[in-house]
Amino acid sequence: MDSRTALQTAKLIAVPLPFALAGYSFAFSQSAVPQLYDQPAEVATPILKSIYYKGAAVVVPGNFLSLAATAYLAWKIPAQRHTWATAAGSLVALILWTPLVMAPSNIKRLLEISESKALQTKATANLEHRQLLAKWVGQNYVRMALLLVAGVAGLQGTIAA
Repeated sequence: MDSRTALQTAKLIAVPLPFALAGYSFAFSQSAVPQLYDQPAEVATPILKSIYYKGAAVVVPGNFLSLAATAYLAWKIPAQRHTWATAAGSLVALILWTPLVMAPSNIKRLLEISESKALQTKATANLEHRQLLAKWVGQNYVRMALLLVAGVAGLQGTIAA
């Protein structure tokens, strides 16, 4: 693959993919997970567990692919290094956000509740799962915003070329 084709291919990955992943994340935060708030924990937490793992199967590889493309573009286009590095940095922040912020503050607990009937009964009674789901939604909006930053930076870099 010649250099021009490699650059075009990287841009075809680096620009639309973050927008698609942001839309995917937005759909769960805006439409899907809030519908679980008023459901008992024995209903809501297994569904969230499924959403989490199925979402990770899409978002994680998509994010790494987009990160590779933006890092490549930052390396190969010195005149736009700042723009493509901004996109790449936002994707790195996304990679760190989930395990460092979301997992300890709500994901681990929601997954734990999803596995235990006793914890589900307790969470339904004290609404713990509702609070954790609401926190997950707010933090997922941060992930969506990081993806949008990457997409907008990539679009800016492509248009400016």
